[in-house]
Amino acid sequence: MKAEMRSTICIIHIFLALRQVSAFSCSRPGAGVPSSVSSSLVSCFRLYSQAQDEYKLPTQWTHEDIKWVLSPPPDIPFFEKVKVKAAASAIRAELLLKDQPVPPILCPKGGKAELEGFKNGKKIAKFGFTTSRGPSAPPIDETIEDLYGVSSSIFGKGIGAIIYMFVEPEYRGLGIGSLALEAIAAIQTVQNCDYTVLVADDDGTGKLVKWYEDSGYKQAPKLQDSFGSAGGEFGLTMIRPTSVRSDIFARCQIKWW
Repeated sequence: MKAEMRSTICIIHIFLALRQVSAFSCSRPGAGVPSSVSSSLVSCFRLYSQAQDEYKLPTQWTHEDIKWVLSPPPDIPFFEKVKVKAAASAIRAELLLKDQPVPPILCPKGGKAELEGFKNGKKIAKFGFTTSRGPSAPPIDETIEDLYGVSSSIFGKGIGAIIYMFVEPEYRGLGIGSLALEAIAAIQTVQNCDYTVLVADDDGTGKLVKWYEDSGYKQAPKLQDSFGSAGGEFGLTMIRPTSVRSDIFARCQIKWW
């Protein structure tokens, strides 16, 4: 926003300087432009160029541009969260002492977690989701067969859910949401979830639903009642397989707890 404001101010100064040039030329035909006006124009154009460079459209980020941290859900008591983080440090230390590999993902107990995104030490995004394999049910099995032509086994399909997604306004448009969907899918795959379900509430505009569809999700009307949004009151229920690329943890580093 600051760069945009400087750009606007520079345009105004350029316009005023050009008016001075025009007025001077009319009053003294053939005379050169005063050095003060010429210098002012050069300075304005230089500042305008710098402002434009700062105001370039954002590029799409990759997992290398963001630090992911898998944390316990925010609603657990403070001291419980401290205990969980201490346990994580102890597990890492023990594995390192035994010269054993540290797993790419280890979810805290409780069945829920929050994926936090950091940039230069600042938290810029947070995403809540389940980390345990939810039980199957007839509406889920029917939905999977209708949408994907996959019949459930005797054990059914395991379901994970995304509860909320939030990216700070100034960091939107960088693809962070898409990166988070991939990271969450990787975590839920490790947790043996076959599909991920969410409720997309976009206030009826259709934009958020379209974004999820572009990300591989499909509308699942048979799951509206099961996931607390009967008749679409709180949004549309959507579902997607949790499959991810085999190199996901080489591209996406997630610090757990």
